[in-house]
Amino acid sequence: MNRAIEYFDKLTKVAAYLAALLTLAMSCWITYDVLARNLFSIGSPWSFDLSEYSLVWITFLAAPWVLLRDGHVRIEIVVEALPLKLQKMVGILVSVIGVFVCGILTWQTSIAAVEYVQGGIMMPRIWHIPRIWPYIVVPIGSAMLTIAFLVRLFFYATDPDPERRLRAERGGHGGDSSNVSM
Repeated sequence: MNRAIEYFDKLTKVAAYLAALLTLAMSCWITYDVLARNLFSIGSPWSFDLSEYSLVWITFLAAPWVLLRDGHVRIEIVVEALPLKLQKMVGILVSVIGVFVCGILTWQTSIAAVEYVQGGIMMPRIWHIPRIWPYIVVPIGSAMLTIAFLVRLFFYATDPDPERRLRAERGGHGGDSSNVSM
């Protein structure tokens, strides 16, 4: 099980790096668009659509990595005030809900993706491309989030003090850890 978690962690790290590169690229073309528009009166209508699509990709590529590192928004002061047993129960409950919600999101967006491909649905925008390309990352990222919640569920169910371990994974402050060794 630990080997599968390690491979999944590496996959989420690659996805997060892709999200970071996409964020960097997006900042470059937005800068170009602003400068070209303001200095030379050259419009770049493609920039808005590309940024919109990129935000979807960035979100769904990075989210599983963030979740595995417990870098998401949470109210730590409340969690830390709870007894250890209740912390584990809350962690298990949240993970089960996360698996359920992300599983449904995976299922429904996969159905939509198949319909996009089968129907040959195109984007009615400046970039007249198949709709599947901007949104294929949603079912993929949702599936990865489902797996990430399953990993967290395993972690909460098997670790005697999962919150202490999560703090250690974050470096004690919510920072990055190079590896999620569960």
